[in-house]
Amino acid sequence: MIEDISLAKEKLKNLTEVDSKAINSMTEKQLLSFIESLNVAVSAFPMQKKELMVALKQRNYEDVFQWLGTIVGGLSQIHAKNLLRECNKQLDQNSDLSKVRHEKVKAFFDYIVPSLELFFADAHELLAELKVDEVALQAKKIQSQKRTITPAIVREKVLSLNELNSKIIEEMSDDALSEYVKVLDLFHIDFRSQKNGLLGAMKSNHHVFVMQWLTTIEETLTKLHATDLAASCREQIAANKSPGNVHQERLNVYVNYLLSSMSMLSSDIIALGLPKKLTVTKAKPKKAAQKVEFELLLSGDSEVSKKILVVNKMKIFVNSLKNALGDCGYTLVSTNSAESAAGYLQTEKADLFIVDEDIKDSHLLVKIIRASGHSAPIIFTTSNITKDKMVKFMEEGVADFIMKPISPTDVQKKVSLYLA
Repeated sequence: MIEDISLAKEKLKNLTEVDSKAINSMTEKQLLSFIESLNVAVSAFPMQKKELMVALKQRNYEDVFQWLGTIVGGLSQIHAKNLLRECNKQLDQNSDLSKVRHEKVKAFFDYIVPSLELFFADAHELLAELKVDEVALQAKKIQSQKRTITPAIVREKVLSLNELNSKIIEEMSDDALSEYVKVLDLFHIDFRSQKNGLLGAMKSNHHVFVMQWLTTIEETLTKLHATDLAASCREQIAANKSPGNVHQERLNVYVNYLLSSMSMLSSDIIALGLPKKLTVTKAKPKKAAQKVEFELLLSGDSEVSKKILVVNKMKIFVNSLKNALGDCGYTLVSTNSAESAAGYLQTEKADLFIVDEDIKDSHLLVKIIRASGHSAPIIFTTSNITKDKMVKFMEEGVADFIMKPISPTDVQKKVSLYLA
């Protein structure tokens, strides 16, 4: 156990890459959960680094950025804001693998890997110094998970983001805040496509498309209540409305500023660790039908084709599965959360589940699948598996594992084994 919470916080704030403000505001239970996440990230990094560097040497950029995405997932859990921002920026810049420049990517990893090594080495020493009792840690975590994250806690977290209009957020009802949390959750997904679209339009010097993308971004920022950024966007749209009035150099400078600001805001929102759904205490209305969001990735070659439900929040991993199974004749459906998957299974069935271990409540989803009467095999995608974990997962109901980064051959072999 941690005997002195204040002292533990002071020690953790010595980790230079970690957001000290986030550490300072943590309750004891949040701090214990944070330390567990830090422990997992420290343990996983050596293997992640090894695989990433092998992929980089082989110029296998799909694997390179899958491993970087896995590392980003760990960094977001431990509030490593600066490292997270740098890695997310690299993922954004290389979303189109056909345009990757090896020299530029290698230079980034020559810089970021030593920084990560130093950070995790410091974290390892600090964890040993804190001497946290693992059994007590698990007990505390289970207790904390039973508690509902209140609107007041969420509001306080959101108000820490300076780019957002604090007055509007303070005046939101709890219901409005609940809907706003969903907007924040979707922002980083929308931002990536908007960024790529705007940069493509700028590169081709297509004025109409540039204005359309700026308008779309302005609408997103307005919905997000990033008032100052939205206002600056409107000013640029008005100033460059006519092709004859465009000052290309000024517009280039503004677009770089805008996208950089949005990228940092996206990283900061991820680092807050907000819930995807906010529970608001109120009189219970009639239960509405649950809206289930999913995407049909592949349509089978016949009406009786086998259906696979993929549950994964990382688009790059989902695309890898899609590419691996594209010619196999399966129907492939994707969703990015355990909650959506559970809703989907209320009315639909699947012949195979491919669930990413890193999604929130992945182990709970296994129980839900079985409790709902679905007997189809469940395969976990994971970046770190030990014999003990394998036994534990199989006892829960997991049939098999696919290691990340995803190998098309491995995916096809495992899927055909269960859908033959």
